[in-house]
Amino acid sequence: MQTVALNPNDDAQMRAFYDVTWRAEMEDGRPWNGHWTYEELASTVREQTPGDQVVALCAHDGGELVGAGFMRFSLLDNTDKAYVFPMVDPPARGRGVGGVLLEALVEECRARGRTIVTSNADYAGPERADAPPVRFAVQHGFAVSNTEISRHLRLPVADALLDEIDAEGEAFRDGYTVETFVDAIPDELLPSYCALVNRLGVDAPSGDVDYEEEARTPDTVRAHMHRDRRIGRQVFYSLALADGEAVAQSDLAVQPRGTTALQWGTFVAREHRGRRLGAAVKVANLRALQAARPDVTEVHTGNADTNRYMVSINERLGFEVAAVSPSFLRTLEK
Repeated sequence: MQTVALNPNDDAQMRAFYDVTWRAEMEDGRPWNGHWTYEELASTVREQTPGDQVVALCAHDGGELVGAGFMRFSLLDNTDKAYVFPMVDPPARGRGVGGVLLEALVEECRARGRTIVTSNADYAGPERADAPPVRFAVQHGFAVSNTEISRHLRLPVADALLDEIDAEGEAFRDGYTVETFVDAIPDELLPSYCALVNRLGVDAPSGDVDYEEEARTPDTVRAHMHRDRRIGRQVFYSLALADGEAVAQSDLAVQPRGTTALQWGTFVAREHRGRRLGAAVKVANLRALQAARPDVTEVHTGNADTNRYMVSINERLGFEVAAVSPSFLRTLEK
């Protein structure tokens, strides 16, 4: 068994790498799974920025590509941390590929001075310590650090329900407006939007991992929005505004192909909580998505069950439990 770095600029290598990831996630009997499109994965691996670095590794067994994995990390914030994700072609499972690939990814983290390595996996509920992904993680020195629940929402959501949820919060939102933008946020709102999304990782339940604020800037956000447009990923940004600044946000991304939208972040600034702004931006985003993209049939999201307010909004909208999604943590010695 051998692991080697992917050459992301070699189209044949990139396609073979992607095909393994697709089969590993979508052709192994987990119907709740979603996956990147080729355009999304290729752009992530090929377009390195200080805020978004990726190392991709291929696992070969006798010349056959049997596994694909990546390590993701930032040079601007949380510089002690890295995320790894190994994927094994289903026909090659049971041969130790996943373990070899995971350890190779961990060594990439060690080589870059990262001491906190995270990963995740999904499995059918209920939550249990003997689930295969949990056993695999523990065998390789990881422990469960947090558990989220993956939920799916079938579209369309009835206008009457969206109206009802929106009306319930109207009395709490005096002085606030909600606006939705598609593909790009106006320049004057980017500083306050960055301030929100940079705090999301700090405030969101993360179990045993403490995250510092991210370091996104208007320029880095513009670069990501440009990439999204170029690869065909359509993003809906709903913002609650007060005095000309964004104080709550929710982002929905529609993949370049297929009929699935991904709920990215939803966040309300601490000083503006209690005004049902989280529900307001989520409702606004769903309205815009359903009006512009009637071809989209499902939204995927995930939340820690300890985030009761956000979970309650999702349940009210009709999200249904799809899978248990634990996060894993391994601490490396310096």
